[in-house]
Amino acid sequence: MGSEEDSFFQRQIQVPEIGSAGQKKWKDSSVLVIGLGGLGCPAALQLALGGIGRIGLIDFDRVEVSNLHRQTLFTFKDLGLPKVEVVSKVLLEHCPWLQIECFFELISESTKSERLDGWDLVLDCTDTISSKYVINDLCVSKSVPLVTASVFRTSSQFAIFSGEGKPCYRCLFPDLKDGDTMNCSVGGVLGLQTALAGTYQTSLAMQYLLDPNGTDLSSVYFMEWNPPLLFSSKVEANLHCPVCGDGHKETNRSWEGIEIDSAKFIEMQSQKKVILLDVREKEETENFPIADTVLVPLSQLEKGYLLEVPEWSSVVCICETGIRSKKAVTYINNGKDVYSLLGGRRAYLSFLQNKNSI
Repeated sequence: MGSEEDSFFQRQIQVPEIGSAGQKKWKDSSVLVIGLGGLGCPAALQLALGGIGRIGLIDFDRVEVSNLHRQTLFTFKDLGLPKVEVVSKVLLEHCPWLQIECFFELISESTKSERLDGWDLVLDCTDTISSKYVINDLCVSKSVPLVTASVFRTSSQFAIFSGEGKPCYRCLFPDLKDGDTMNCSVGGVLGLQTALAGTYQTSLAMQYLLDPNGTDLSSVYFMEWNPPLLFSSKVEANLHCPVCGDGHKETNRSWEGIEIDSAKFIEMQSQKKVILLDVREKEETENFPIADTVLVPLSQLEKGYLLEVPEWSSVVCICETGIRSKKAVTYINNGKDVYSLLGGRRAYLSFLQNKNSI
């Protein structure tokens, strides 16, 4: 490290269990942060300030006003900008010697496992069950340790798993499905709880990178806000886990072919009549409208609302993140002409802004 960098980390190096050797371990380490929201912002900053030498940033989203109360690296001047761009700039302003790699993309089942090549550890800071399963499976396939976290309202949980699994995230939550839990856009979230959980993610990551053999890789930690509580529970390895055990991984074939990305949707619009069906609740659409949509909330479809679809038209369902829209497809009986928009409004907005800037 250079003299300026040495001075920057001087107080931390003085901690006996870290020292110069520990600080060098962190400098030689690389961490990939997936998701730059309420968890990813504090996690990425603390990784940089802690001395991790190389950090990767993955996110497909742009900054919105509703992000600002909990996504602590963004301000009003960043509205509309890609999150990876803003976070990269902030981290380099804090630590100019930092190596950063940015990936403006959406993690999904189509993501290649090669995306994890060259990284010592992954932080999952996403907010959907489907993305968490994908990231877990990629990590086990590449033997990359994973630190995951989630926050709902005033509660949070976080854990670190070995790259070999036994246990892995699927052992902890073997059969969750999109829609079983609400993300913060639906259920709400206390901003400071995300900051605490994201910081704990970094703490677990740096403990592991400093001393892998001394890190507990089979516990999940729970944190409550009122009253303040922090407790842990052991995660038992599932011998029949479809990812890290001997179980057979079931592919959800009912979803195959119903998800399309924004580029495919735009192409469809140019070729035939398409109804863009917004399945969010009315309050969401008032705050974050999507142009040229028909509003039928998922809650109405679940109650038996029958959508009349002309034979000559296709339907593309859209929600905030692409979760509820997949469920909405199952309530509309129109065969192969009903689709769910991958990534929802967030991905669609980013796609349009990128398309218009070219």
